[in-house]
Amino acid sequence: MSTDLAERRKARALTLLLIAGATLGVAAVTSAIEYRSAHPEQASELVVPGLANTIAGAQRVSIASSEASYRIEKTQRGWAMRDRGDFPVQAARLEQLTRGLTDMRISRRLTADASKHARLGVDDPRQGGRGVLVQIENAERAFVVDLIFGIEPGGRTFVRRTGQDQVWEVRADPSGRGLPPLRDIASWLNLRPLELPEDSLARVEIIPATGRGYVLARAAGDQPWLIVSPDLAAASQSLVTTTAQHLNELRPTDVLEAPAIQGAAKARLRAITFQGVAIEAELIESDGKTWLKLVARAQSPEQEAAALELNNRVAGWAYALSEMEASELAPALATLLPAAQ
Repeated sequence: MSTDLAERRKARALTLLLIAGATLGVAAVTSAIEYRSAHPEQASELVVPGLANTIAGAQRVSIASSEASYRIEKTQRGWAMRDRGDFPVQAARLEQLTRGLTDMRISRRLTADASKHARLGVDDPRQGGRGVLVQIENAERAFVVDLIFGIEPGGRTFVRRTGQDQVWEVRADPSGRGLPPLRDIASWLNLRPLELPEDSLARVEIIPATGRGYVLARAAGDQPWLIVSPDLAAASQSLVTTTAQHLNELRPTDVLEAPAIQGAAKARLRAITFQGVAIEAELIESDGKTWLKLVARAQSPEQEAAALELNNRVAGWAYALSEMEASELAPALATLLPAAQ
């Protein structure tokens, strides 16, 4: 009987010991959470744990925001923007996105109250929110990344997982570059249609949307631009030079395959190089934007290779221009010479 009593006492002691251990464990976890909340600089949890091991299998990247939505996919010719006619994507931007997501860490736990998502900018853009949805899929179409970011102008970044309410503040990768400009399509693409030497253009013929056409020309690459037709008094040299060179300095905001943009041209340009290549440009309005189409033509058999090289680069595309760029590309003659009628 004494043996049974001793066994019961031993079992009770063991139970109490286990309860005490569990209580201490819970307390330790709670204390750790409270400590991380009070000392956010000590938090180090990765936003997407294990991404360094899975990102190599990525096949497509989808990004959506109130400003723009686009899809990037791995093709046989490399990464390209699928819904922009497979226009090539800059490798540096993909590297920045990969590094930014792989090394991004949670710095502070914030709210799990969905009513505060809009204030933090992490409300779903597919439902009219101002967050930025970033989804990366592998070959099996499984998400390796599925996040909504709220990015403040000052650099603070918030994130939550799609379908979950918990929001965290995060810090960028150690390089300090953080994520690429996700709302800006143009930043992913090398949208410089022409990058000719500054002294290569000899003549620019412009037919603006309003008013008479005119011609700008210069005798050599180091000579000033002049209005040679119609025969008018000298205009502002800075305005003439800017207009003549503008076609070669464009920074489009978007791109589509050329056949996607149809319609009558509202303005035209024809630029001719000293070497004898003519570059014809049309400005076409479509869906509330002004689009630029380009084609190069050789003026002699010797320049056919140069014209073909240009066409391989630009002829298949239509480039969206900002309102300012469109107006500066083919301005009315009166803007260069107010006295002209």
